[in-house]
Amino acid sequence: MRMKFFLKVVLLFGDFFLLSGAFLLAYYLRFAHPIFPERPVPPFEIYFNFSFLVALIGSAMLYTSGVYRLKRYALGIEDFFSILRAVTFSSFSIMAMNFALRGIITRYDVETYSRLILLISWAMSLLLLTLWRVAVYALCRSYQKRGRGLKRILIVGTDQVARGFYKAVKKNVDFGYLALGFVNNGTPVRQKSLEGLPVMGNIEDLPDLFRNHPVNEVILACTTLDNDMVAKLIKMCERSDVQFSLIPGFFEILTHQMTVLEIADIPIFRLEERIFQRWGRLVKRAADIAFSGILFLLLSPLLGLISAGIKLDSKGPVLFSHERVGKGEKIFKMYKFRTMFLNAEEKRKDLEVQDKSEDSLLRVSDDPRVTPLGRLLRRFSIDEFPQIFNVIRGEMSLVGPRPHMSSEVAGYREWHKRKYDVLPGITGLTQVSGRKDLSLDEMVRLDIYYIENWSPVLDFKILLQTIPAVLFGKGAY
Repeated sequence: MRMKFFLKVVLLFGDFFLLSGAFLLAYYLRFAHPIFPERPVPPFEIYFNFSFLVALIGSAMLYTSGVYRLKRYALGIEDFFSILRAVTFSSFSIMAMNFALRGIITRYDVETYSRLILLISWAMSLLLLTLWRVAVYALCRSYQKRGRGLKRILIVGTDQVARGFYKAVKKNVDFGYLALGFVNNGTPVRQKSLEGLPVMGNIEDLPDLFRNHPVNEVILACTTLDNDMVAKLIKMCERSDVQFSLIPGFFEILTHQMTVLEIADIPIFRLEERIFQRWGRLVKRAADIAFSGILFLLLSPLLGLISAGIKLDSKGPVLFSHERVGKGEKIFKMYKFRTMFLNAEEKRKDLEVQDKSEDSLLRVSDDPRVTPLGRLLRRFSIDEFPQIFNVIRGEMSLVGPRPHMSSEVAGYREWHKRKYDVLPGITGLTQVSGRKDLSLDEMVRLDIYYIENWSPVLDFKILLQTIPAVLFGKGAY
């Protein structure tokens, strides 16, 4: 799209001048600021000339780190780490060059450039590049909120997954999508519109839809389409130069964990052993114990204040324990700060009748059972803090699929139970991706993706992403 290409050019030139400016700003801070010890001031000219080489190397590192792919107009944790990696590698490259070519690249009495300046330049580059992107993405989002610069899409499918995807796209402009309509996947649909969006025809009508509407992408949100029809759909998109994407089903999520063998000219797909069954369990358990202990020590004063507030707010115990389904479908007691009145469980059946969700999970945005203080604790997920004890006891992990109640698990399909291969977590991909705004199928798909792609780095990223998810209370009630 034109907007994305223009934005890449703007970011590229902006990054170049910011990297150069950060190096010159570091020169100023080193020799003009009283916080640093006085030393002979080298000529500004040699640093000015060298700043362009610094900017060139830094820009090249940013490009190789993939920061210009622009998947979303928002600075995520992965984007920040890409910038950090690029700035760090470029700084090391410049230091190595500075040492190898000392006395040659300066052509002055100074043999090398100040290592302190290079260190300050690293910090300033990281700060300026981050703030620069936050500002640019904020402008892009305000532009998108006016309906401009969005990728126009058709959603193939009319089931719950397709409708849930449309709701997410409509609610969050950061995805950069503008849905034009649904396309029937073959299942009879009587309504002319779903969720306020028109059903524009069948898959066979796509060539006409491409000619009559400015479609940029087709997203297959139906997992029941046969292989021949999927191949036909892809070919239609290729012929019309339209991007094709799909929401993965259970098999697609597992595909990357499989190897292909050939026995008697017959291909066999073998599912590889997951990392959780080897050294990963030891690493994850050690990290859980270490970080849980540190969190408990740091949060002890806050836990005491919350406990006193709960006792003053309503009658009943401070902690609430409830049976949840854990690893291997074993039942365990999960601890939380009590956020409801004592007769909460008695009123649950009445609320289940009022609940309009299409799966087994109870979602009530204005639950009358919640106490005034409990509403605040839930808003920022503070009620989850006592689950640190579950982590220490080995019943939960800091990061993993969220555990549900037995009554909710009774409505699971067989593939949903895949999430019970690992310990449940206090936070996870579900919590940082929408929490209760997601359907059960969407939650489980995220859980399976987490299980199949686990790494210590992924856990660390999820923990960092949990902070803004909790502060903004996305999907929490």
